[in-house]
Amino acid sequence: MLRGMVKKYFIKTFGCQMNVYDSNRMANMLEDMGLEPAQNQKDADVVVFNTCHIREKAAEKVFSDLGREYEIKLERAEAGKDTIIGVTGCVVQAEDTEILKRAPYVDFALGPLRYYRLKEVVEEIFNKRDAKLLDTEF
Repeated sequence: MLRGMVKKYFIKTFGCQMNVYDSNRMANMLEDMGLEPAQNQKDADVVVFNTCHIREKAAEKVFSDLGREYEIKLERAEAGKDTIIGVTGCVVQAEDTEILKRAPYVDFALGPLRYYRLKEVVEEIFNKRDAKLLDTEF
Protein backbone atom coordinates (compact mmCIF):
# COMPACT_ATOMS: atom_id res chain seq x y z
CA MET A 1 0.00 0.00 0.00
CA LEU A 2 1.30 3.44 -0.89
CA ARG A 3 1.12 6.30 1.58
CA GLY A 4 0.58 9.99 0.99
CA MET A 5 -1.32 11.66 -1.81
CA VAL A 6 -3.50 9.60 -4.09
CA LYS A 7 -1.49 8.27 -7.01
CA LYS A 8 -2.94 7.62 -10.45
CA TYR A 9 -2.15 5.14 -13.19
CA PHE A 10 -2.69 4.86 -16.94
CA ILE A 11 -2.33 1.66 -18.97
CA LYS A 12 -2.00 1.74 -22.76
CA THR A 13 -2.74 -1.64 -24.31
CA PHE A 14 -1.39 -2.79 -27.67
CA GLY A 15 -2.47 -5.87 -29.58
CA CYS A 16 -4.38 -8.97 -28.75
CA GLN A 17 -7.37 -9.77 -26.54
CA MET A 18 -5.05 -11.47 -24.04
CA ASN A 19 -3.28 -8.14 -23.54
CA VAL A 20 -6.63 -6.48 -22.82
CA TYR A 21 -7.22 -9.14 -20.16
CA ASP A 22 -3.71 -8.70 -18.74
CA SER A 23 -4.14 -4.91 -18.66
CA ASN A 24 -7.35 -5.32 -16.68
CA ARG A 25 -5.53 -7.58 -14.21
CA MET A 26 -2.74 -5.03 -13.86
CA ALA A 27 -5.31 -2.26 -13.31
CA ASN A 28 -6.82 -4.32 -10.49
CA MET A 29 -3.38 -4.78 -8.93
CA LEU A 30 -2.67 -1.05 -9.03
CA GLU A 31 -6.09 -0.25 -7.58
CA ASP A 32 -5.44 -2.77 -4.79
CA MET A 33 -2.39 -0.62 -3.98
CA GLY A 34 -4.59 2.46 -3.70
CA LEU A 35 -3.91 3.96 -7.12
CA GLU A 36 -6.78 5.40 -9.13
CA PRO A 37 -7.20 5.38 -12.91
CA ALA A 38 -6.12 8.59 -14.67
CA GLN A 39 -8.09 10.07 -17.55
CA ASN A 40 -4.90 10.46 -19.57
CA GLN A 41 -1.15 9.89 -19.44
CA LYS A 42 -0.37 13.45 -18.34
CA ASP A 43 -2.26 12.93 -15.08
CA ALA A 44 -0.71 9.54 -14.29
CA ASP A 45 2.00 8.84 -11.73
CA VAL A 46 2.43 5.33 -13.18
CA VAL A 47 2.18 4.70 -16.94
CA VAL A 48 2.30 1.13 -18.25
CA PHE A 49 2.60 0.20 -21.92
CA ASN A 50 1.30 -3.37 -22.26
CA THR A 51 2.76 -4.48 -25.58
CA CYS A 52 2.26 -7.03 -28.33
CA HIS A 53 5.02 -8.05 -30.73
CA ILE A 54 2.89 -9.89 -33.29
CA ARG A 55 2.09 -6.96 -35.56
CA GLU A 56 4.65 -5.52 -37.94
CA LYS A 57 6.70 -2.66 -36.51
CA ALA A 58 5.17 -3.20 -33.06
CA ALA A 59 8.42 -2.48 -31.25
CA GLU A 60 8.97 0.77 -33.17
CA LYS A 61 5.47 1.94 -32.26
CA VAL A 62 6.20 1.24 -28.60
CA PHE A 63 9.51 3.13 -28.74
CA SER A 64 7.77 6.04 -30.44
CA ASP A 65 5.12 6.14 -27.71
CA LEU A 66 7.81 5.85 -25.05
CA GLY A 67 9.53 8.91 -26.51
CA ARG A 68 6.32 10.91 -26.22
CA GLU A 69 5.84 9.66 -22.67
CA TYR A 70 9.36 10.80 -21.81
CA GLU A 71 8.37 14.35 -22.78
CA ILE A 72 5.40 14.09 -20.41
CA LYS A 73 7.69 12.73 -17.70
CA LEU A 74 9.97 15.76 -18.11
CA GLU A 75 7.02 18.19 -17.96
CA ARG A 76 5.72 16.53 -14.80
CA ALA A 77 9.21 16.60 -13.26
CA GLU A 78 9.35 20.37 -13.79
CA ALA A 79 6.10 20.56 -11.79
CA GLY A 80 7.66 18.44 -9.02
CA LYS A 81 5.80 15.23 -9.91
CA ASP A 82 7.42 11.84 -10.39
CA THR A 83 6.33 9.53 -13.18
CA ILE A 84 7.05 5.82 -13.30
CA ILE A 85 7.14 4.39 -16.83
CA GLY A 86 6.83 0.65 -17.35
CA VAL A 87 6.66 -1.69 -20.32
CA THR A 88 5.06 -5.13 -20.12
CA GLY A 89 4.26 -7.89 -22.59
CA CYS A 90 5.78 -9.49 -25.65
CA VAL A 91 7.93 -6.57 -26.79
CA VAL A 92 9.85 -6.81 -23.52
CA GLN A 93 10.79 -10.40 -24.19
CA ALA A 94 11.59 -9.78 -27.86
CA GLU A 95 13.65 -6.63 -27.27
CA ASP A 96 15.14 -7.64 -23.89
CA THR A 97 17.87 -5.20 -22.75
CA GLU A 98 17.37 -3.07 -25.87
CA ILE A 99 14.40 -1.41 -24.14
CA LEU A 100 16.52 0.09 -21.38
CA LYS A 101 19.29 0.99 -23.85
CA ARG A 102 16.98 2.84 -26.25
CA ALA A 103 14.70 4.23 -23.55
CA PRO A 104 16.81 4.62 -20.37
CA TYR A 105 14.00 6.61 -18.75
CA VAL A 106 11.87 3.43 -18.54
CA ASP A 107 11.70 2.41 -14.89
CA PHE A 108 10.68 -1.21 -15.34
CA ALA A 109 10.08 -3.83 -18.03
CA LEU A 110 8.25 -7.08 -17.33
CA GLY A 111 7.97 -9.85 -19.90
CA PRO A 112 4.88 -11.95 -20.58
CA LEU A 113 3.56 -13.79 -17.56
CA ARG A 114 5.68 -11.59 -15.26
CA TYR A 115 3.13 -8.85 -14.73
CA TYR A 116 2.19 -10.52 -11.44
CA ARG A 117 5.27 -8.69 -10.08
CA LEU A 118 3.74 -5.29 -10.87
CA LYS A 119 2.73 -4.39 -7.31
CA GLU A 120 6.13 -5.33 -5.91
CA VAL A 121 7.99 -3.41 -8.61
CA VAL A 122 5.89 -0.24 -8.40
CA GLU A 123 6.18 -0.15 -4.60
CA GLU A 124 9.94 -0.62 -4.81
CA ILE A 125 10.31 2.20 -7.33
CA PHE A 126 8.07 4.55 -5.35
CA ASN A 127 10.16 3.82 -2.25
CA LYS A 128 13.54 3.97 -3.97
CA ARG A 129 13.25 6.33 -6.89
CA ASP A 130 16.44 5.27 -8.70
CA ALA A 131 15.46 1.59 -8.93
CA LYS A 132 15.31 -0.01 -12.39
CA LEU A 133 14.04 -3.47 -13.19
CA LEU A 134 14.14 -5.69 -16.26
CA ASP A 135 12.51 -9.14 -16.00
CA THR A 136 12.13 -10.86 -19.37
CA GLU A 137 11.56 -14.42 -18.21
CA PHE A 138 8.66 -16.11 -19.95
